[in-house]
Amino acid sequence: MPTWNEEQLKAIYTKDKNVLVSASAGAGKTTVLIARLVELVINNRIKIDHILAMTFTEAAANEMKKRLAAELHSLYIKSEDEAEKQYISEQLAALPNARISTIHSFCLSIIQEFYYLSDLSAEAIESVMDEAAMSSAQASAMETVMHEQYQKQDPVFEQLCAMFSARSEDDEALRNMIRQIAETANSQSDRDQWFAHCRKLCEPKLTLGALPKPVLTNFFAYLTTQLDQYMEACQALLEMFETDYSEETKKYETMRKKCECFPQLQELLADTDYTGFQQAFIACCHLIPPTNPDKSNLFYEQTRKRIINIEDSLIAMLYDENQLLSDVKDLKEPIDKLIEMSQAYIETYNKIKRLSNGIDFNDMEYYALWLLKYNNGQIAEHYRSLFTEIMVDEFQDSNDIQNDLVNLISRGNNVFRVGDIKQSIYGFRHAKPQLMRGLIDHADPIKDEIIYLSHNYRSKKEIVSFNNKLFRELMNLDGFSCRYAKEDDVNIGIDAQKQGGQPIIFHALDQEALKTESDEIKTANEWKAEYIAAKIVEIKQESNRSWKDFAVLVRANERKKDLKRVFDEWHIPCFIDASSGFYQSNAVQIILSVLYALADPYDEIHFIAAISSPLFDYDMQSLADIKLDKQELSYYPYMKENHYPKMDVFEQLREMLKHCSICEVLNALYEQANYYTLYTNQQERCNLDLLYDKAIAFEAKHPHNLSAFLQQLNELRNTETSEAMPIGNEDDVVRVMSIHQSKGLQFPVVFLWSNSKQSALDFRGLCVCDSELGIALSHVDTDVRLIRKSVQRIAMEHKKNKEELEEEMRILYVATTRAQQQLHIVDCIKDMRSFESRLTPAVVYERGGYTSWLLHSELAHNDFALMRTIKVDHLWQKEIQAEAVSIQSDMQYYTGNDPIWHVVSATSEKMSHQKLSFQSKGAMSYGTRLHKYIEALPNRCWDKRDYDTLLPVPSPHELLALQALNENALYRKANTYREVYHEYPFSVCLNHEIIHGFIDFTAIGDDIIIIDFKTDKGIDEQELSKRYREQLLTYTRAMNQLYPDKVIHTYIYSLALHKEIEITLSVSG
Repeated sequence: MPTWNEEQLKAIYTKDKNVLVSASAGAGKTTVLIARLVELVINNRIKIDHILAMTFTEAAANEMKKRLAAELHSLYIKSEDEAEKQYISEQLAALPNARISTIHSFCLSIIQEFYYLSDLSAEAIESVMDEAAMSSAQASAMETVMHEQYQKQDPVFEQLCAMFSARSEDDEALRNMIRQIAETANSQSDRDQWFAHCRKLCEPKLTLGALPKPVLTNFFAYLTTQLDQYMEACQALLEMFETDYSEETKKYETMRKKCECFPQLQELLADTDYTGFQQAFIACCHLIPPTNPDKSNLFYEQTRKRIINIEDSLIAMLYDENQLLSDVKDLKEPIDKLIEMSQAYIETYNKIKRLSNGIDFNDMEYYALWLLKYNNGQIAEHYRSLFTEIMVDEFQDSNDIQNDLVNLISRGNNVFRVGDIKQSIYGFRHAKPQLMRGLIDHADPIKDEIIYLSHNYRSKKEIVSFNNKLFRELMNLDGFSCRYAKEDDVNIGIDAQKQGGQPIIFHALDQEALKTESDEIKTANEWKAEYIAAKIVEIKQESNRSWKDFAVLVRANERKKDLKRVFDEWHIPCFIDASSGFYQSNAVQIILSVLYALADPYDEIHFIAAISSPLFDYDMQSLADIKLDKQELSYYPYMKENHYPKMDVFEQLREMLKHCSICEVLNALYEQANYYTLYTNQQERCNLDLLYDKAIAFEAKHPHNLSAFLQQLNELRNTETSEAMPIGNEDDVVRVMSIHQSKGLQFPVVFLWSNSKQSALDFRGLCVCDSELGIALSHVDTDVRLIRKSVQRIAMEHKKNKEELEEEMRILYVATTRAQQQLHIVDCIKDMRSFESRLTPAVVYERGGYTSWLLHSELAHNDFALMRTIKVDHLWQKEIQAEAVSIQSDMQYYTGNDPIWHVVSATSEKMSHQKLSFQSKGAMSYGTRLHKYIEALPNRCWDKRDYDTLLPVPSPHELLALQALNENALYRKANTYREVYHEYPFSVCLNHEIIHGFIDFTAIGDDIIIIDFKTDKGIDEQELSKRYREQLLTYTRAMNQLYPDKVIHTYIYSLALHKEIEITLSVSG
């Protein structure tokens, strides 16, 4: 049993109250949640089917069930009381069907049970619309709404069209805005009430002060943030004149007078005196910032430019108050028309869904909430009586509808919520961290219990202290809603966290210095990726770490490509997931296309995709020739009647559909042309295994129904199904992932790819909408296309900008709390001087990225005990690692239940590593191309015609290497053997481990020849033999086990030295 601290015990045992647990990163939240579940089930005798536990992902729900099952099973084994054992056994039996699920799953279960009380049909609740069906229905609804408006010839609609586009035929921007408004409305618990709220917010007023308070507050908050940035920039110039340019008295005097204006400007904004502020600010702008007295001072130039930009942007929107009020009045009718059309669009779309007997994912929450409110809450009362305890995990990510749903079925004292506002990072899914903040701030002292888990059990003391200090400053800046309360200040949980720590290290790369030393032109992203690779190799060697100890976190998926290129080049084993999901996987798309073609071969899109895939291998020229020959016929009947190659296989597969299971059909497809083994990589195999697993689960309920299976896959296509994970916790690879993907995970050593700039939100559209501030338009003079931002528009832009920056703070918190032992932050820095001032709201609004926040916080305090900044202005040594064989398996999960083994790759065996000199970034691609060329060429002597077929065309150097291999006597001899394989897959058991990988070249005859091609340059035969001996030893042992009666000869062939090197291993048959 764990040793619980006081707060954890409180979270586990508090009863008959609504409990809200605020659990900071690393506080053991999930362990506490499972302990509470066990306490409820075992000691309080609350049966598992009287507990509702909801979370946000299927993976989290399954993990909760798995851990609860393990705890219950352990108690069952230990118990000597037969009645107790019987009770636990009953709970274990009920666990698979327990209400431990996602919120969407619970909503769907409500609909499935009580749909008959709504306008939904029995067919509709079983048919979740796929993306294509939804898109078609939405397009039809939009066409209906737009057509009705055009038919009316409504002048307000015509004005709206003219506002959105100068071209009368172009209404796409208007259509997109209606869709956006509808999406926002659908995220509200009462969309009709929200639309009424929007109408009220745009009512004309006689004075600015009479505008709705939320609008006015955000409008003046925008002016305040602009003034703060302006004052800080001006003050920075003034200080430079005082310290560095004291002889420039005229310029100093100009800046001093400018800064004297600021107290008055601040006072006017505090009094919400818009006209007074407008006049005073314009007067201040008449004092022009002095030109740079020192052209080499880039910081001065940047600061002066920032001052001028703020002046220009503010003066451009500081219109006369009467003009602003007139705009509000003019925009009332266009906004009302937008609301009318958005409501009509939602209603029309819903009618189309009902007619087609389908529902979408928005309907799940909407109808669940509607049913719970039905007949004065009759159904809600049913669930209130059913559930003794309601648990909500990751509560900080709840939205209004989900929160209302929980409140409706609560008894008022039986909801256990756990979350961390600081980790709310899903605003794009309409998550509202304000809900959790509201419960904390307005807790009922009798019915509610607020508990803070304030001990971190994950990270070294230095990392914990660094995060406390950083976010105490960053999240408590004036003007922002986020908060780092004293309860959020965490302590370490155990003494071991005090030992062996080190400060956080910020690696500041000097791009210009690196460029000068290397004489190479690289982007900042290329330098960062290479440096991270170098530091990982260095730390691994110095500390004797495993690759799996390292994780690299990126904010944008695009940066994964930079890291993958470098890691591949350096032969660093890594897992970098594709940004596309399971349904976008190339292998899954091919198999699904073949299934569709088998089900309906007259569907030419899927049929062409199927026969042009590796399973049937028709090239584009062949298909073009068939198209010319078939004339009016479809491809399928023409190719069938004319007995085209492999059409007999296609027909056999079609015949299988009549009497075989879907799994058997998938087996046949995976085996066709040896597709699974020869044409897919590790990630794709895992995705195909997941597809097979989905087929097994489907057929348990719907046997022999391919059409329904394909329909279900389409229904789930828009749920962002992740790709199957091709690695386990024990696979020795560096993980590269987005910060969002890292949430809930931890790693010994974390590298954070920082950034010096955050992209501003895109406010180029004419209209924006918000759950609180409603709908805001810019005023458009359609005659001259003069666009003027309204007060509501300025207020809404500021609110959205602020909320996004707050979410970025929380994303940074997630990133810096993943590390257990070391945290490294990497970015390219041009001028450290620009970060020496303190961290302020103005600094945050300048969108200088995580780098700006971190350095302003640390450098201003000179606190190097928690974070050290290292300037990197010299090149690092490039150390190419011994080339690793990917962990790839031809053990096909779809063929049966194989025993579970510990699986490693052949190259996980210990190998000698040698430091290499700095090479060009093309080294890896050179080696890869040569391997691909060798695989593509026929197993015989090659001539010019063979070389001419290679694409891309080999370089002269590559052609020379290929010609030398072609002349090699050993390679010629090997190609005469009975069986010749390139990339030969093997999987054997050696010393209780499954070892598997790929051998470059294998020839099997009376004896066996193994050849491993190497492209290493600048080293001799002895070094090559030493470096790769262990790898070749593994290959030989594997082949010896597979072919114990044959003599095995093993060679390295150096494509650089143009010769073979025999590896004598003393292993024979």
